[in-house]
Amino acid sequence: MKVAKFIRLLIVLAGFAALAIPGVYAQSEVNPDQFDSPNTEHFPKPNAKEAVAVVTEQVRFNGKFTLPYSLHCAGKRLLPGRYTISLRSDGKVGRATLTQKDQILEIAGVVRPPVDTHAGNIVWVECIGKARRLAGIHLEEMELVFAVDRKVGPMPDGKPRRTERLLLTRTSPQK
Repeated sequence: MKVAKFIRLLIVLAGFAALAIPGVYAQSEVNPDQFDSPNTEHFPKPNAKEAVAVVTEQVRFNGKFTLPYSLHCAGKRLLPGRYTISLRSDGKVGRATLTQKDQILEIAGVVRPPVDTHAGNIVWVECIGKARRLAGIHLEEMELVFAVDRKVGPMPDGKPRRTERLLLTRTSPQK
């Protein structure tokens, strides 16, 4: 008898639980992300010609920076010391001329729009383990990149890699 009362009690509780759970209904629309509203507007597309215009302008820059250590650049070794730099760009390809005492080095690089517009004028030095190389030059108007694969993090062979920034001071008046 106790078993019959217990089973009856379970059935009654299951019935109340079924009535207490709210109903679940399937989605009634086939494509709810499609809104047919008269006040929808498309997002404006960026003007590609304006973005290219930033890159295609000519840039002239004369400046100086101090190299606190030796590094490699274009197959040559740059010794520590004070350097003057002259940058010329037609908008796609840029040339940097580095001068220290009687040593003159001319390097070609790829011009691109500046990634960080608040960084100021700097020289990037990429450090791979204990070796260093000149990776690029950042100006307010453009970036001249010598090492296109500029990344921060370890190399595939496990050597640590990082980027250092050296201050670049403008010596010619800005146009």
